[in-house]
Order: sequence, then C-alpha cells, then structure tokens
Amino acid sequence: MSYMVAPIMRTVGPPDMKVHTLAMPHLMFYAPDITNEDIGAVPDLSVHSSLLYPFIDKQGIAEQSYMIQLIGEAEKARILADEKVLLDELCAYRDVLCLAGKKH
Repeated sequence: MSYMVAPIMRTVGPPDMKVHTLAMPHLMFYAPDITNEDIGAVPDLSVHSSLLYPFIDKQGIAEQSYMIQLIGEAEKARILADEKVLLDELCAYRDVLCLAGKKH
C-alpha cells in the first residue's frame, strides 16, 4: 500500500490530459492482474463521481496494476487545512504549485 496523501500533486489529468496541480489525496494498493471489470468499477477521469469508489489503474503490463481509493472529502479538507502554510509557501515559490484559483 502507498499512502499518497500529500496536499498537492502534479500529474497528467483531465480535461486535456496535460500536467496539472491538484489536490487528490488517495491510497494505492498493489493489484496485479486485477481489472476494473473484476471489481465493477467504471472510472471516467472527466466524471469525478465515477472516481469516488475504488478503481484500477495500470502502468504498462497487467502485473503493474494498482487499485486507487480517493480519500473522503472531510479527510481531504483536513489535509488541506493542516498543510495551509506549506501550500501557501509552495504557491508563493512557483505559480505552477498553486491549486486552482490560488495564484499569488
């Protein structure tokens, strides 16, 4: 299991599949050879509600699959509140590290 609960991350994502800065704390479980069909997941990166339940992501071969579970909204809000000073400092350091609508 990987605890990916940092207050921000930079990664490729919707809507344009370009690099964005976002808050998406989540857990990742190693799940070799498991598919979304196996767990009844239908993730759609452009539909946030489809990501509220566990889903599978694969990087390369099936043996490198992992299950992603987003952290709940209350927990996410707590992480962002607890790390507000860090987020403000990162945003002041570089605009690309600002969350949407938080530019300095």
